[in-house]
Amino acid sequence: MKFLFVLGFFFYFGLLQAQNTKKDTIVLDEVVITATKTKKQLRNVTVPVQLIKDKDIDKMASVKLQDVLTENTGLSTQHYALGVGIQMQGLDSDYTLIMVNGKPIVGRLNGVLDLSRIPTENIAQIEIVKGPSSVLYGSDALAGVINIITKDANTNKAKIGIKTSSFKTHNLFANIDLFRKEIQNSLFVNYYQTDGYTLNSNYQGYDSSSYYNKTISPHNNYNISNNTDIIFSKKSKLNVSSYFFKENQNYNFIQINKPIKGNGSITDWQISPTLNYTFSDKLQSKLSYQLTNYQTENNEIYTNTNQKYNDSYFKQDYQQIEWQSDYAFNKINKTTLGVGYINEGVQTSKLISDSRQQTNNLYTYIQHQITTKKYNIVLGARLEKHDAYNNQFNPKLSFLYRLKPTIQIRASVGRGFKRPTFKQLFFNYTNEAIGYTVLGTTYAEQGMQNLLNSNQIAVNPETNQPVIYDAYYTILSHNGVIEPESSYGYNLGFKITSFSNTILDINFFRNDLENLIDTTPVALKTNGWRAYSYLNLNRVFTYGTDINIKYRLNDKMQFSLGYQYLEAKDKDVLDRINGEGIYAQNPVNLQSYRISEKNYGGLFNRSKHSGNFKANFTNFYKGINANIRFLYTGKYGFADLNNNQILDIDREYTKGYTLVNTAISKSFFSKKMQIKLGIDNLFDFTYIEPEFTITSLPGRIFYTTINYTF
Repeated sequence: MKFLFVLGFFFYFGLLQAQNTKKDTIVLDEVVITATKTKKQLRNVTVPVQLIKDKDIDKMASVKLQDVLTENTGLSTQHYALGVGIQMQGLDSDYTLIMVNGKPIVGRLNGVLDLSRIPTENIAQIEIVKGPSSVLYGSDALAGVINIITKDANTNKAKIGIKTSSFKTHNLFANIDLFRKEIQNSLFVNYYQTDGYTLNSNYQGYDSSSYYNKTISPHNNYNISNNTDIIFSKKSKLNVSSYFFKENQNYNFIQINKPIKGNGSITDWQISPTLNYTFSDKLQSKLSYQLTNYQTENNEIYTNTNQKYNDSYFKQDYQQIEWQSDYAFNKINKTTLGVGYINEGVQTSKLISDSRQQTNNLYTYIQHQITTKKYNIVLGARLEKHDAYNNQFNPKLSFLYRLKPTIQIRASVGRGFKRPTFKQLFFNYTNEAIGYTVLGTTYAEQGMQNLLNSNQIAVNPETNQPVIYDAYYTILSHNGVIEPESSYGYNLGFKITSFSNTILDINFFRNDLENLIDTTPVALKTNGWRAYSYLNLNRVFTYGTDINIKYRLNDKMQFSLGYQYLEAKDKDVLDRINGEGIYAQNPVNLQSYRISEKNYGGLFNRSKHSGNFKANFTNFYKGINANIRFLYTGKYGFADLNNNQILDIDREYTKGYTLVNTAISKSFFSKKMQIKLGIDNLFDFTYIEPEFTITSLPGRIFYTTINYTF
């Protein structure tokens, strides 16, 4: 409460100070692209945008993208068995679109896009747009967009570097830039390897005394990317960007008390040419094409017998062609019009068949910007025609109003959507070791018939009929069609620069989601397990506040403070609590009691309170730079331990914790060489409990980095 009181005082005092301030004390002249798909100064953007510059990344000395993102207010990394995702405004990682140079990254496994595939040394800036962005980017941008923009060649130079850290983790990179009048080329190569680490837990039946292999297994990968600009004339330019990523893995795990060993690989490549043409001062157009291919392979055998346990693969290809034109009627009015086509295919042993399943998507969008000295308005809409679900119409309205020269008000409302995944549509998978079955909605009828024909569905002894649940007939009545998940998002923000060398940024947000797709049992199998499919079931809302304060004491000392308050709950759970009721059992007297709204903690894996404090010291002594960063994560629910399907008791929560990271660097030889020393998790915090272990916290990590520019 004291913290909120102080922030409220700053906000009120800022309003008073604005009466006598003639101009901003901090110039916000950074340029961003993602918010409107056109170049726009950050101070003129009408939606919440966070900008992370390469100099900020350099101070952190982080190797992986998730390490950079997790230190920013309102962003939370989520670690899964299949990779690392990012949570934004309380929405899971599969609701945030991740792009590189404006092109979406593919390869989501169970909704998770592994951010560890993206190295940081080649990043020029990261643009984070919060709130529904489907009006410009379509599906998966329901929570927002993260666009990673890589570095261009601006001079002839070469740079090499090496980073070594705890757990025998090493990262090497090289960058070569060629700059000519007609052509600029930037080549980047990165190699990463680690021995991994082990954290033991008793969670979900694992015995820590015999825990098999490492939490993070040994793996290595390399990344090659290239960015080329070919300038034909003052009016035309061709950009060709590409990358290639390869990872190799070795791992062990236990399934039903049987040790299993395996190896896997990930291959990911993309090529994307874009032709820009300027017809006049008023009209500019660009035609872009993207071809992406992502695939994984896993081969697993029982360690003791060398018999095959699993031999699986996943292949995804993605093609997109888009034409966009921007027409400026005058200095105030500008219209953007775009049309595009997407063809996407998946081939895997877990779908209906080994053949390629594909979808096609046609779309068009329009956006109009009105820019004046007093206000900016952006109005847009997008229409999508997809062959796997009903047409989608996504409008959005946002504006910025300058109440005073040092006070900006931003507000936006928009609709976002997330399409059904290939898994939800076409899955046909039975876990042979355990026994459950999952069927995509388009295959539910055929899959159920196959289970019936092979006598795998249990029979009710009283009725002598197969045990098939109502959800199955609901899926049939919709002909296997499930609607995309949708949301209306609202943002209201204030940016105040009334104080000398200070920026205060406050944003209030709310998201109302409908038609969330969830797994649902459709039948009981003879082995006691169930067959599952998918339905539009849940309604969810999230709301909260992001607060950021940046203060520059002088050229050598800068400070920042960030805080997020978040509520995230299921509307259907609230209806049940206030209706027929949800019950739990007292573990002491074994008496049942009814859950109240006060007991309900909301959605799992979301902290109500989180924040950060950073102090940067630039050239404070003989060219030495240093920083210290405090990252707070409040308690959050991790599992349903009393089997009532909601978060409601204390032992279902983690405890809140604070991590402290610090780094120091110095340049030599006219700034050609730079040496960095750092410690992540300075106080060696780990969270290892009988019920749950936070696998992303291995303890204190020391690292050393050396860069040299030729």
